[in-house]
Amino acid sequence: MFGPGFETMLEKLYQELTDTVRSSMNEKIDKERIEATIASVINAFEENLYNDLLLYFYTNSRDNYIYGHIVNNVVLSVAFATSLGLSKEEIQDVAFCAFGHDFGMKDYMEFFKKNTTLTSQETQSINEHPQKSADIFKSYFSPRVLEGILDIHECVNGQGYPKGKSGADISALAKIVSLCDVFEALTHTRAFRGEFSPYAAIKMLIMKKDIIFEKKIIKKFVEFISIYPVGSLVRINTGEVGVVIAANPKFPTRSILRVLMNTEKQAQQEGRIINLLNDHLVYINGPVEPDEEKELRAAFSLL
Repeated sequence: MFGPGFETMLEKLYQELTDTVRSSMNEKIDKERIEATIASVINAFEENLYNDLLLYFYTNSRDNYIYGHIVNNVVLSVAFATSLGLSKEEIQDVAFCAFGHDFGMKDYMEFFKKNTTLTSQETQSINEHPQKSADIFKSYFSPRVLEGILDIHECVNGQGYPKGKSGADISALAKIVSLCDVFEALTHTRAFRGEFSPYAAIKMLIMKKDIIFEKKIIKKFVEFISIYPVGSLVRINTGEVGVVIAANPKFPTRSILRVLMNTEKQAQQEGRIINLLNDHLVYINGPVEPDEEKELRAAFSLL
């Protein structure tokens, strides 16, 4: 998919961000290292590489909680913030918020190894993690970022935690990062459930409009990532099966695809690329059925 030099750059960026998260959580917080790593991610997106970055991170972080979850959330949040046209300083704050918001979860890792529903007491304990995360970074991040970290799990209808904020009272940073956080979590496996397809995750987010998320921010997110996000397996009206390798911002149904299987159901290891924005006679009929999706992902090393 990627040229050797380009893939090496993505791999290096991915590894540096992962190492920064890991060392910050387990050893010590190095503000200068965090700032330098975040700057590298932001610079990469400024070079219009976000489609490639999203695909790379999506396909290289399956075993994911908690380090991979944070890494993916940073990348997705920076990409989304970039698509919104925010300033570099605002994007940096979004990235810091995404970076720090789950550090308080390290005290509850055993809960995520369970394959059963959490008890009410365990849920109440987990609900304390935003405050713990903010406390960890109170000497390193600005008040605006700390407020964002605290507000990640607030809901626009006032039913979130830790303070039950609603609507306009919720941090603007949190509204961006929260969407990315939930989408990332839904599309990766947890001990108590399997992963959802990107397409299914988008549908679930849309169903939560004006409940957890504001309708207008969901609309912006869908315009950014498309109805069929990067990594989705889809059926094409030509009879072929493809994988979404990139989105066309503001055209949520006109993605860029790589053909995986031709009309004769033969594998296409070097399948052709289709940009639906440039070919209006070709379109996506719908997602691949869940039972077939796992088989195809294994066959094409997309797990």
